[in-house]
Amino acid sequence: MAGNNNLELEIHSLFIEGSTPDHICNEILSKYEKNDILSPAEVESISHFLITLGRFDLLFKFYLSAVRRNAIGIFPWGFFAWAAKEIYGNIPDDVVDLIDFGLQEQSTDKTAHKVSELHEILPQLAIREKSVRQQFEIDQLQIKTKLISQLNHNRLYQLHEQEEQTLLQLIRNFPNDMEVRLLHQAHLEKKSDEILSRIRSQRRSSIPQFTRDPQNAETSEFIEKLQVQVKTLAQHYKTTAPEQIYNLAILCMSFELFDLSFELLAEAPETFAGEWLKAELLMESGRYLDLLKHVETIENKMTTTPESTYGAIYLKAQAYYGLGQREIAIQMLESLAHTRPSYRSTEALLHQWRNF
Repeated sequence: MAGNNNLELEIHSLFIEGSTPDHICNEILSKYEKNDILSPAEVESISHFLITLGRFDLLFKFYLSAVRRNAIGIFPWGFFAWAAKEIYGNIPDDVVDLIDFGLQEQSTDKTAHKVSELHEILPQLAIREKSVRQQFEIDQLQIKTKLISQLNHNRLYQLHEQEEQTLLQLIRNFPNDMEVRLLHQAHLEKKSDEILSRIRSQRRSSIPQFTRDPQNAETSEFIEKLQVQVKTLAQHYKTTAPEQIYNLAILCMSFELFDLSFELLAEAPETFAGEWLKAELLMESGRYLDLLKHVETIENKMTTTPESTYGAIYLKAQAYYGLGQREIAIQMLESLAHTRPSYRSTEALLHQWRNF
C-alpha cells in the first residue's frame, strides 16, 4: 500500500489483533472523518485500502463526507476512476466528464496519471503529464548540476568535510544516476594509493628485497637455514607472541618465500592488518585471481572500515592488470589520478601501464 506509513501500521496492527475487515474499515474511517484536513498521503492510503477490500460504497461515502467538509485539498481523481472501473468494468462517460472538469480545476492531482485508461480517454492528461515530467527532469538536472559544481569547489579548496556532505546529498537525491555513481566511485578510489602506502609502511620491515640465484649453492643453503629458523620461531611465537608471526611472514615475502609466507599467515591471528598483508602477498606472488576474491572478502567482512574500500580499489586495479585486463585497470587508476593529481605514484604507474 502506498501513502501514509502511520496509517499502514495502524491497519496492520488491527489485522494482527484479529479484527475483521469491516471493523478495520469502520475504525479507520471514524478516525479520519474527524480530521479537518486530510493530507494527500492519507487520502491515497485510505483509497487504496478500501479499493483493495472492494468497499466502493465506503470509498464514495468517505469522498462525499470529505468534500462536504472541505477536508480534501487535492481530490484523488485517479482512485475515483479506478473505483468506477472496478464497479462498471469501464469508466462511464459521465464519470469521465466529471474527472475532466475536475482536472481542469485541479491540475496537480498525481493519482490521475496512474490510470492508463484516462490517458486514452483524456489526451490532455497525457500531454500534461509529459509537461510535468519534463519540468521535473529540468529541475532535477539543475539541482544535480548545482551540487556537482559545489562538490568540485570543495575538492578544489580541499574542504574535505563539505565534500563528503555534498557527495552524500548527491547520492541521496540521485541514487541511480550513473554520473553520481562514477563520482562516488572516484571519491572512494582517490584515497586508495595513499592508504595502501600507509598500510605497507606499517607492515614492511627494513630488510631489503632479496633476489635468489638458484645456481648459487651458498644462497640455496642460506635460504634453507632461514626457512628452518623461521619455522622454529613461528612455533615459539604461536604461544608467546602470535602477532610476531606477521613479521616473519613479511621477512619471508622479502626473500620471495611466498609459500612459507602463506603458511605463516594461516597460523597468525585473524586481524585487519593480517587480511591486508595476505592481499599484498597475493599481489606480490602473482596470484591475481585469488587477490580479487580475497579483496571481495575483505569488503564484505570489514565494511565498518572505510579505508578498506579505498585500498581495495587500488589492489583490484593491480589484479586486473595482472590478469590482462589493462583497460579496466587503467580506468581505475585514472579515477585516482583525476581526483588526486598529487598522487605521484599513481601517475607513475599509469604512465608505465599506458606505455607498456
